[in-house]
Amino acid sequence: MGFKMEMNWEIITHKQAERLDERKFELIKDGYQMYPMDTALPIHTYEDKEAFGKAVIVKVEWGSGRTTMYYELVSLTSVN
Repeated sequence: MGFKMEMNWEIITHKQAERLDERKFELIKDGYQMYPMDTALPIHTYEDKEAFGKAVIVKVEWGSGRTTMYYELVSLTSVN
């Protein structure tokens, strides 16, 4: 028996990220998502928008059909 999993190489927030402090955020996504950790990834608000910066994922949790990721914004190229 298996389950669906999606591998991602960029973070897309859909403006759902919650700020935890100045540069740290939490984002909950439906389904099980896999991301490279400790690597700067492009971050977008939507799929069709340009990346507004780079973020490093520091922690990922799976449970109840959701993925919760914690990331730190490491560079900002434009205001979203």
